[in-house]
Amino acid sequence: QFIQWKTAGDAICHGIYYAPVNKDFQAGEGTKPPLLVRAHGGPTGHYFADLNLKLQYFTSRGFAVLLVNYRGSSGYGRVYRDLLQTKWGICDVEDCCFAVEHLAKEGKIDPEKACIDGGSAGGYTK
Repeated sequence: QFIQWKTAGDAICHGIYYAPVNKDFQAGEGTKPPLLVRAHGGPTGHYFADLNLKLQYFTSRGFAVLLVNYRGSSGYGRVYRDLLQTKWGICDVEDCCFAVEHLAKEGKIDPEKACIDGGSAGGYTK
């Protein structure tokens, strides 16, 4: 599911949300899933929706997953990509933190059970 949320300075951030799905398991009533936040490399790369068995591993085991296309990601125009200039390590971290708050407010995840992962430049977004 493509989603957007407000981040620092009322900017808009983009991401792709995957809810947990497993036909053989149902979480207890009133429980919210843990969240895996993924930050892409680049730092101006981006995530796109495709078949990803690594993501399915987590969603099939009860995790929600959010692929964050933080300010500075390509694919949303030059103005959006340029928002990261001189702010690498700031915008990307803020956008990931605001994403957790957004999903928690929507009741989709347990904010006390959120973790972050990333490769290359995304590995520094922690």
